[in-house]
Amino acid sequence: MIIIGMHRSGTSMLARVLHRAGIHMGVHRDHNFEAIHFLSINQRAMWASGADWDRPVVPDEAHFDQWSARELYAIHFQIRNRAQYIFCRMTDCSWGWKDPRNTFTLPHWLKVFPKARVVHLVRHGWDVALSLSRRNQVPGEVYSSMLDDPLNGFRLWNVYITQAMKYTNCQILHIRYEDLLEFDINTISRLEHFLERKLKIHLEKVLRKTLVRNVHYPIEIVENEWIKKFYPH
Repeated sequence: MIIIGMHRSGTSMLARVLHRAGIHMGVHRDHNFEAIHFLSINQRAMWASGADWDRPVVPDEAHFDQWSARELYAIHFQIRNRAQYIFCRMTDCSWGWKDPRNTFTLPHWLKVFPKARVVHLVRHGWDVALSLSRRNQVPGEVYSSMLDDPLNGFRLWNVYITQAMKYTNCQILHIRYEDLLEFDINTISRLEHFLERKLKIHLEKVLRKTLVRNVHYPIEIVENEWIKKFYPH
C-alpha cells in the first residue's frame, strides 16, 4: 500500500500505525518513517525533472530509476537470498511506504505495482501551512524560504491535494487527519476495511496529539474548493 498526501499532514503518524498493525513500512527508514529507497527514487526523479518537494511536478517516466517490483520488494525487506524471498511471499508480508512525494510519483508506482492500495491523508490546509512555517524555524529541519509566509504554504497544499484528487482509476481512500485524531469510528472502520487490518488499538498507542481547531481563516482559505469539500462546516 502507498501513502500519499501533503507534508505535515500526519502521513508519518499513519505510517507508524500501519507498521505496528503488520504492514511493513521498510527496514531502513528515516526520522519521518519514510523508506529510504523509495524516498531516494522519488527525490531523484523530481530533481531530474527540475522539481522538488516544494515546487513539485509529476516526473517524466524516463527520470525514474528502473527497478522491477521484485527488486524493490527485496530491498524493502532486505532479502538476501531466494529462500528468504520465498518465505516472505508465503507468509503474510503485507507492506507499503509513505512519502508525500508519492502524491506526484504515484503514476510511476502504479505501473510497477498496479494492484497497490492508496491512502490519501488530508489535513486542513491552513494548519499545514502554519506547521510548515513553524518548521522553518527549527534548526536542522528542512527549510524553504517561501514557506515562511503561511499563504504560500497553503498554496503548496492546494497543489498537492489537487494532484491527489486526480487519481480516480486506482484503489484509493481519502481520509482526514483530524478524524483519526478524534478517533472517528466511521473513518477508522473505512480504513480498516480498505486495508483489511485492525487499527484502532494501534492508533491508541501512537496518537499523542490533541486536536486544536482554528476558527479564523484568511478569505483565500475559506473560498478554496478543497477546503469546502473536506471541511464544509
